[in-house]
Amino acid sequence: MSTFSSNDSRFGSSWFQFLKRPRFSKWADRNATEDSPPFLSLVESVRTWAVENPNSAAVATAMESVSYAELEAQSNALARHLQSLGAAPETLVALVLDRSPEFAIAALATWKAGAAYLPIDPACPPERIRLILEDARAPVLIRSGLASQIELSQESARQVDISDRHSLLRAYSSVPLPASNQPSQLAYVIYTSGSTGRPKGVQITHGNLLNLVHWHQSAFAISTSDRATMLASPGFDAAVWEIWPYLSAGASLYAPPDTTRVSPRSLRDWMLAQRITVSFVPTPLAQRLIFLDWPTETSLRFLLTGADVLQQYPPAGLPFTLVNNYGPTECTVVALSGIVTPHERPAALPPVGRPISNTRIRLLNEDLQQVPSGSIGELHIAGIHTRPLRRQSWGTPVQNWRSRALTSRR
Repeated sequence: MSTFSSNDSRFGSSWFQFLKRPRFSKWADRNATEDSPPFLSLVESVRTWAVENPNSAAVATAMESVSYAELEAQSNALARHLQSLGAAPETLVALVLDRSPEFAIAALATWKAGAAYLPIDPACPPERIRLILEDARAPVLIRSGLASQIELSQESARQVDISDRHSLLRAYSSVPLPASNQPSQLAYVIYTSGSTGRPKGVQITHGNLLNLVHWHQSAFAISTSDRATMLASPGFDAAVWEIWPYLSAGASLYAPPDTTRVSPRSLRDWMLAQRITVSFVPTPLAQRLIFLDWPTETSLRFLLTGADVLQQYPPAGLPFTLVNNYGPTECTVVALSGIVTPHERPAALPPVGRPISNTRIRLLNEDLQQVPSGSIGELHIAGIHTRPLRRQSWGTPVQNWRSRALTSRR
C-alpha cells in the first residue's frame, strides 16, 4: 500500500477510456449516482439457473464437474443437515475446504441454512487454522479430502465430512428451502492478519456482497456463456469475488490443478484450453502472464488483478483487457477498479482506477481534512460495502473500526 496524490496518475485517464466503451456505459452511470437494485438473494439467483439451465456446468475441476441442478439439490440437502447441527442466522459455519465444487456447495448450503460461512484454506499452517477456529467459535465445521487429515482442535464444533455429501441426499430432502437471507444479515467472515499480526475476523453482510456482485456483472457484461476461474486461496477475500458474480449469473467456474495455478506458462495454456473468458490472478502472477506470448484471438476478455502494487503496464497487442483493482477486506474485496492501457514510457505506476458502484473516496490529511489538489494524502473509503461499521470484526473484541488509510507503511 502507498500514499496517494490528489492528482495521482493511478486515478488517471485510462479509467475514462474504460468508461467510453459501450459495454461500460452502465458503469459510468452507476458511479455518477447511487445505485440500489432490487434485493434478490444470491441463493435465489443460483436457484433460478438451476431451473433454467439445470445441466449447465456450475463448478468444475479436472476431477469433478457439478451442474447447476446438482449444486442446488446437494446444497439443499446439506443445508437441512447443517440446521440439524445448529446452523442458524448470525452463526458461523467454518469451511476448511480447497478450491472445488465442494466449496461452492458448502457455502451455498450455509446460506440456505441461514448462517454465514467462514472460509479457511486447508493449506494454511495448522497454527493459523487453530487460532482462527478458537477465535471464531463456529458451532459447525465442514471439511473434506486433505482437510480431513488435519488435526482440528476445535472439539466443540460439530464436524461434517462433505466428501460423503451424496449420502445426505438419501437422508434429507433436496427440495428448496424458504428464502431467508436479508441484506443486513451476515454472509461471510474473512480472517485477515490485522495490524497486530493476530488473525482478525472481518464481517460482510449480504447487502455488502450484492453491491460487489451487481457492479461486477454490469461492468464486465457477465452472462451464462462466461467461463471464469477459481485461483485465489479460499481464505482470501478475492475468492468471494471469483465465485458469486458468476454462479448468480449462470456462468461456469473452473479450478485448475495446483501445479498449473502457480506456473504462468501452464496457467496460460490451461486458460486457452478451457476457453476462459474472465479471470482474476494475483498481481505478481499477472505481471508475468501479460508478457507471455498469446494468440491473436482468445476467449479471454478480461484479466483482473489486485492484492499488490501493479508495477508494469501491459504490452501493446494483448488480446484481452488488463484491469487493476484495489480494496481492503473491510470494503468487500473491491473499492477501486480500472483498465490499464499500454504505455511506451510510463512516468508513474499503473492506475488503481475509480470507485465502483455506491463507493466514495477522499484523500485526507492526518486531521481528516481533504487535501488540496496535487498534495499527498491518505485514501479513505466509504459506501454501501462498508456498512454497517459494527460488523467489521468478529471474535476477539477490538476497538471500533474506522476506514484505514493507505500509507507507505501499510
